[in-house]
Amino acid sequence: MGRNWEWSYKQGRIKRLKAEVAAHQNGEPFDANQIPLHSYDGTMQSKFKRGWQSVCETDIQCRLNGHNTYQQVRQRLAKQFGARHE
Repeated sequence: MGRNWEWSYKQGRIKRLKAEVAAHQNGEPFDANQIPLHSYDGTMQSKFKRGWQSVCETDIQCRLNGHNTYQQVRQRLAKQFGARHE
């Protein structure tokens, strides 16, 4: 994957997360199927779309709860439910 393709993919994730969080905080509905135009280049738009669609509910909840990484989420859950012993 070229650097520009990777950048477009990452931009798709970033834009989706920002849009989802803003909609949630404002109490507005959010339609994930309304993908914004990122580029007139088909490949770049395709990579953006893949990034946009790669965002899952866990990613959104992490942002809404102020956690930026899965490690922070794991730490919060460990505090809440106790450390898991393996």
